[in-house]
Amino acid sequence: MTDDRTEMIDVGDDVRIAACRTGDGPAVLLSAGLGMPAATWQFSGLPAALVDAGFSVVTYSARGVSPSSAPPAPYSVHDIAADAAEVLDHYGVDEAVIVGYSMGCYVSQALLDVWGGTVRGLAMVAGLRSSTIGVVVNRMELELIETFGHVPASVSLFEQLMTTPSPSILKDDTQVANWRAMLDGASDEAWTSIDGLHGCTRASYDWMSAGEPTVERLEAITCPTLVVGFGDDVYFPATGSAEAASHIPNATWTLLDGPGHGGLIFDPEHRATAAVTEFCRSL
Repeated sequence: MTDDRTEMIDVGDDVRIAACRTGDGPAVLLSAGLGMPAATWQFSGLPAALVDAGFSVVTYSARGVSPSSAPPAPYSVHDIAADAAEVLDHYGVDEAVIVGYSMGCYVSQALLDVWGGTVRGLAMVAGLRSSTIGVVVNRMELELIETFGHVPASVSLFEQLMTTPSPSILKDDTQVANWRAMLDGASDEAWTSIDGLHGCTRASYDWMSAGEPTVERLEAITCPTLVVGFGDDVYFPATGSAEAASHIPNATWTLLDGPGHGGLIFDPEHRATAAVTEFCRSL
């Protein structure tokens, strides 16, 4: 699924990033999670809600994610953020609200380091303070890639089943079977090549292993900030993200009970979408 307005933007070093800008008004940049093509945002309803609220929305697929280029690994979070900065510059954006989901929260923080424009506000959904489970999963994937050259589809499916829905869904075998049918093969289709999976996973693992975000990084975020956590998120447990948010000087913490890590897209009430849209309106 690719938006027909998508264009390939040359960000240097023979890397081209697939990006799209829709709507009119102040810009909002959406930085997606690990292996999440830009078109996936549509399932959250967030781009449409923001456009309806009077914003223009910039989405992009990170390097390594289809259909963007996949240069050889490794990548860093700051490499991905630099690509996003080039996308903003391409569209002539010099002031924006930055929204991140999951790993996109890492990229959003790194954008504060590498982009020369003004960040009016920062919203981070299910991605501020990672868990030991996140580190273990990334390390497992890296070992599989570096040993066998790929991550078996059954492994990717199991990871997604165990982390994306809420625990209550995992107790219902009928719902698990439905999720299996929905998720099966999605991970393989997300990547431009194995270099993309390797590079982005390495970037994620290195960020977490370095203890990011550090207290110093969080304290340096001075713009208005919204942090959203999901009550049953095992990748980014609410307690850790709430503690991290407490170090951001101008942050609002919002806990949404019930959803697992996939709550941005799969919460039937789309509460995270509503919270982010209202935050953007408030700036």
